[in-house]
Amino acid sequence: MSGTVSLIVNHADNELMAFLNGALVYDRKTEGNPGLNDQVQLQGLMQAGSNVLVLVGVNWGGPATFDGRIEASGNIVIPFSYTAASTPNGMCWNQTFNLTY
Repeated sequence: MSGTVSLIVNHADNELMAFLNGALVYDRKTEGNPGLNDQVQLQGLMQAGSNVLVLVGVNWGGPATFDGRIEASGNIVIPFSYTAASTPNGMCWNQTFNLTY
């Protein structure tokens, strides 16, 4: 993977955080599950070699939806998606990606 690397978030109900190599690179809070097109350019924050991107979904009760994708140079697409009809308050989902740059 080289060139541009983007985190693209389409839904973050209620809160989605992204950590790249332990540093917070994205934090979005929403209610009512609006459609988003949030894009975070990651390539300037990545180190040569192995990188770890962790997504953490937090829900404030009721339904939860987190989805989007990681794109590399517009060619490689790694989707992520989580939907639940109801969850307790707090962290309800996480996903880890190992990205080589």
